[in-house]
Amino acid sequence: MKAIIVAGGKGERLRPLTDHVPKPMLCVGGKPLLERTIDLLKKAGITDIIIALCYLPDVITKYFKDGSDFGVKITYTFEDPQMPLGTAGAILPAQPYILKLSAGQSSEPFIVTYADTLRELDIAEMIAAHENSKSIVTINAYKHRGTNFKSALVFNTNNELTGFREFKNSTELPKDLPNDFSWSNGSFYICSPEIFDYIQKNNKTDFSTDIFPKLISLGKKISVFPTSGYFIDIGTKQTLEQAEKDIQKGLFK
Repeated sequence: MKAIIVAGGKGERLRPLTDHVPKPMLCVGGKPLLERTIDLLKKAGITDIIIALCYLPDVITKYFKDGSDFGVKITYTFEDPQMPLGTAGAILPAQPYILKLSAGQSSEPFIVTYADTLRELDIAEMIAAHENSKSIVTINAYKHRGTNFKSALVFNTNNELTGFREFKNSTELPKDLPNDFSWSNGSFYICSPEIFDYIQKNNKTDFSTDIFPKLISLGKKISVFPTSGYFIDIGTKQTLEQAEKDIQKGLFK
């Protein structure tokens, strides 16, 4: 199975740390975030990796090169920094690497994730759940703690997604959310190649605001893989500092 790591964000809220270093190359516990994401994939035997780049790509390509020093094979794709494609559009340049062009469209699913999180996740178990579900996408959901979350996933007892909402921050919760909701988007997806059919070409497209709501409206089956292990989305100086403290305390290894 192949994996796409979207690693093109500017990290505006982390400036000036990201003035000359892309957010995925910020270090926590002495190791770049992107390297930790690669380590997680490699632990699950995922070694064929595509990294989707946009902001300061040379910093990343010079560090990882072809991936051989890290025990993986890396292919790079590039977005125009002046025309970012969004969280879903960013994977379109990887489509030729995902599809087996010589034999038509591949039926093998692939992973999409992002290089700005620390997480605990049994990827092999999630892959098995996806294959059993026959869904177009399986979304990892984490049980949020405190107030650091910006999305809400609603799903039934069969772990089928019935609602997906994203908002600016947890202080602006939509009023129509269930009172007892506790699951948020973990930004780790297993996708069928069919997903490419729903991503607009040459247009900014996001999974959360465009793809998932559209698939739900079309009646496409989306599964949720809920996990309660460590998760933190590093988008601010505060969350970067929190991740560093958590590593020092042994809460994440």
